[in-house]
Parts: sequence; C-alpha cells; structure tokens
Amino acid sequence: MNRSVSWGLSFFAAVAIAAGPAQAQTKLVYGNVTSVTLSQGVIIAAKALGFFKEEGIELEIVEFNGTGTLLPQMTAKRVHIGYPNPDVLMISRQPGRDPLPIKYFYNATRESAWEFIVPADSPIKDLKDLKGKKIGVGALSFGNIPITKAMFKEFGFEAELLPVGVGAPAFLAFREKKVDALNLFDSQHATMEVQGTAIRRLEMPKKYKDLFSNGFVAHEDMIRDDPKTLAAFGRAIAKTSVFCEANRAACVKAFWTLYPNQKPTSGDEATNIRNGIKIMAARFDKYLDFDNQKQRRWGEFPAQAWKDFATTLFEGGQLSTKDIAVETCYTNALVPEINRFDTAAIIARAKAAQ
Repeated sequence: MNRSVSWGLSFFAAVAIAAGPAQAQTKLVYGNVTSVTLSQGVIIAAKALGFFKEEGIELEIVEFNGTGTLLPQMTAKRVHIGYPNPDVLMISRQPGRDPLPIKYFYNATRESAWEFIVPADSPIKDLKDLKGKKIGVGALSFGNIPITKAMFKEFGFEAELLPVGVGAPAFLAFREKKVDALNLFDSQHATMEVQGTAIRRLEMPKKYKDLFSNGFVAHEDMIRDDPKTLAAFGRAIAKTSVFCEANRAACVKAFWTLYPNQKPTSGDEATNIRNGIKIMAARFDKYLDFDNQKQRRWGEFPAQAWKDFATTLFEGGQLSTKDIAVETCYTNALVPEINRFDTAAIIARAKAAQ
C-alpha cells in the first residue's frame, strides 16, 4: 500500500542533506490512520527531502482505516510506528481491561485536528443543533469517535454517525446532502474549501478544541529495546517541521513528488501551491502550537494534557474512571535526543530551497 515513487529530482538533490559515508538503513513500517493526504505533509516531506535517510531510516508507509484498525497491527509488531488518536489507547487503560502495549513517544498534533462542518447556507448554527441529525464520519473505527460521543453526551443527545470515508466519497455525501454535517479532520475540510465548496465550521467547546490529537506511537518493547531508532525518527520529524515552517512551498512540492496523483492537473502553479499550503497548514499549524514556549521542545507532552483528556473522556461516559494511569500512555524520555540538531542550519537550508 506504499504509494511512494522515485524522488531523485534535481530540486530535492539541491536541498537534501548529505548523509556522509554510506550507512546501513533501518527499515521501519509506518502506519497512517487514513489514506495519505497533505495533512501528513511533514512526514512525507521528511522522506522526500532526505531527513529520514540522514537518520539512517528507510520508511515504508502503510495506510489504515482508523486508529481501531491500526493498533492491532502495532500490537502484533507488524507496524513499528503509528500516528493514531489517543482515545482508544486511554480507554484500554481502564480497570478490568487489557492495556494495549503501545505508548506515545512524540507529541505531533498539539491541539485537536477534528472539526464539525456544515454547508455555508445550513440552518445549523452550533453543535447543539446537530440533535437528531446525520453526521458523516470517516469510519466508526476512527480515533475521534469516543470524543465525539462524549461531546454529544455533554449536550444531552445522540446523533446518527454515518461512515462516509474520506476524500471524494465524503465530499460527495456532503455536497449531495446525504449527511447534515461532517466530522472529519482539518485538512479534509480545507481541501473541500480550495475545491470551491462553501462550508462553515461549528464552534467546538474550548475543552475539546484544546485536546491534543494524533502523535507518534510505538510498541512498548521497541521503546525499551530500540530508543535510538525512535529518537532518530522523531528527530527527522522535528527537523522537517523546522524546514516546513521556513519554506512551506518546498514541503508541498516535496509531497507531490511522492504522491503525484494528488497534485492538481489544472490551474496555474502558483495557485496550486498556494492551495496546497492552505491544506497542509490546516494540520501543520497544530504542530507549532507550543503555547508561546521560548524554546520549543519538539515531541514533548505536557503531563496535564493527558489528565485533561482522561477527565473529558470520563465526563463523556467513555471512561469508567478519570483516575487511569495516564503516565503509562506516553514517554518524554526521547525528547532530548529528538531535539539534538542545529535549528539554524535547517532554516538556512529551507530558505535556500526553491
């Protein structure tokens, strides 16, 4: 399912980091919880621009249909690194459950990536108006479903959740009004906007909007036995994040070299790049939400964020108790190694890219 293509183009040869003498590459399987889109612009750019190669990693990308289908493959150690929501992992930590042997090692999407949208002319004005409505979701196995259910419980109602997939099938269901609203992730909605569909985002309560979202996870055994490789993966992501912040257009171009079928075939180049940046930014800006930290610590989780997440799931009826061992869900032990790189050098390289 890896749809990568050759990226040996002159543009990327000019910006790729020289990895020095030939070195053995560690092969890793990365599991994405949906089909790959520009919302994964950073990880795809990390591959296209040579950041993984510099860290001694050869990455295979596999697509899944939600957190619920990814995590069993990670438990069986068929997938090394995943990018799920935390909901399912936390629910497995309840008393009486068998906890999944999976742990987060990199905080990527630092606020919620999930949104509710309606057509711009819809009579639905806020989330409470969704009572009794049909809401399109990617799949019932998607990691946002527990939080969506918790939110509706707080409002005192249930709504019909209809799996519509992502991309073209979801957009068609929305445009043909087969659903009253969509509850997908940020870049999906941004894609609809650049395609010309007028939408309106419904305001989410702050406590839900502020919840972190997808991050990078690995099996507990791998975190224990091979932290060096995971830190190298995280460092590649951190470097690419710095690069993409300094030159977003170059990251969009990098994405298109590996996923050329997603590059628009019509319109002028400048407009297509501008639209690509808008789609990528819908997710990438959440990578940069460091609450005004003077010195960013890429990948680090605030302990309180996990406690807030548990409280929200408990109040919404998705957890039997809010007193779960959230410290077993993540580790910040790799953060120092993840941040061991020259930020100024990466910025300079990004600014030199065309």
